[in-house]
Amino acid sequence: MSVDPEKGGVVGVIDDFVSQYERQFDYWEALAHTAQGLLEADLASSGVRAIVTSRAKSVDRLIEKLRQRSQNQPYGSVAEIGEDIADLAGARVALYFPGQMEEVERVIRDTLDVRKAKRFPSIEPVPKTAAETDATSQGPSSPGDTDKHRQRFPGYGARHFRVFIPASRLSVGQERYGSAIVEVQVASVLMHAWSEVEHDLVYKPLEGGLSPSEHALLDQLNGLVVAGEIALEQLQKAGDARVAAAATPFRDHYELAEFLRTRLSALGASLTDATLGRVDVLFEYLVEQGVATASSVEPYLDLLERDFERRPVADQLADLMLAGDKSRYDAYLRAMSTSRHASKRRRTTVDSLLADSPETLAVGEFIAAWVLFETLLRDVVGDEGERLAPLPTLAKRLAARKLISPQQFRELEFMRQLRNRVVHGGSKDLPPERLREAAAWLRILTADIDSKAA
Repeated sequence: MSVDPEKGGVVGVIDDFVSQYERQFDYWEALAHTAQGLLEADLASSGVRAIVTSRAKSVDRLIEKLRQRSQNQPYGSVAEIGEDIADLAGARVALYFPGQMEEVERVIRDTLDVRKAKRFPSIEPVPKTAAETDATSQGPSSPGDTDKHRQRFPGYGARHFRVFIPASRLSVGQERYGSAIVEVQVASVLMHAWSEVEHDLVYKPLEGGLSPSEHALLDQLNGLVVAGEIALEQLQKAGDARVAAAATPFRDHYELAEFLRTRLSALGASLTDATLGRVDVLFEYLVEQGVATASSVEPYLDLLERDFERRPVADQLADLMLAGDKSRYDAYLRAMSTSRHASKRRRTTVDSLLADSPETLAVGEFIAAWVLFETLLRDVVGDEGERLAPLPTLAKRLAARKLISPQQFRELEFMRQLRNRVVHGGSKDLPPERLREAAAWLRILTADIDSKAA
């Protein structure tokens, strides 16, 4: 390693890196804020209660970290420091309920490009302090500190992810944010608070190492945090039981999400690697319809297809509830619009789509044709009562009665996929001609089935 006497060797390299970082600080802060916004929106729509924050690393903490790390392995260049420090931009997810950690990890992996993941503690039990395991990515503690107290509790419990923001999630003008790493830290609100206290006490080498009694008190506080997390998990379960048993409406989409998780788990479905979908939109729809209760939603759960990765729970429930009823489609479209443009509160309906700009005319035409098709299915092959079976089931009944040909059966599955994209917000890239052709095909199919069933 070359040493510049004028700059003071390693100190000079660190100073150069810090000066560069100060010039780029606004970039790192904007990058972290962009990641925060994506996580905040996706966690909220999935019904996960969390506080999401972000920050660019403070200059003082960066200097402190670099000096500590250089004591063990001196830096030779600014580039070497850049490769070593991965948390210049950071986002923090503080969970209300630690039991939702798996769901949060799924959302992070769906939202961002995860390059590295780490769990703390990596081995349980670990008789080390959080400083020893570099839990907060700040570097090792002062030599000898950890010999003064044998830790009884596991220390820092969290999951860290080093991620990139996918280009598909960046708006025009944000492309530059896709090339840098963001560190995402996930832990309970209690654990994050303990981590901050522990870090500020342990990583202060100029103030001397902690005494054995101070280490013991930190360990005791960690035990209280672990006990608090257990209590939060029990509180979550108690809340789930209350919501599932009550006839009162869901208070928000978080309660709806917890109800769905609890009920589907009881039915043998695992949502660990699946998704609930746009629970916020479903909740808005249920509220407008006056059916935001467990008793209104539960009858549909047995009808769900269990491939939740391909067809999210909220989307399937909406499809079953909307089937063949134009006024319900109107309500769902309003909920979708309200969720995306809460400040505008635009009242979108099938009729307004038909009367809207040319860009949305094709969407309205397709939805209108689909509603007519579902209305016919209710009359021809629907079950007794209000609930309509999923379309794959109804299509098989049509084929069994020879009301549709094998070719029409196959094409109907493509139409269903197209309909799902349109209703659940994935149609903006569809050419209008494709939707108009699909609407025309649906009208022909509807008339053909009607004539055969007569």
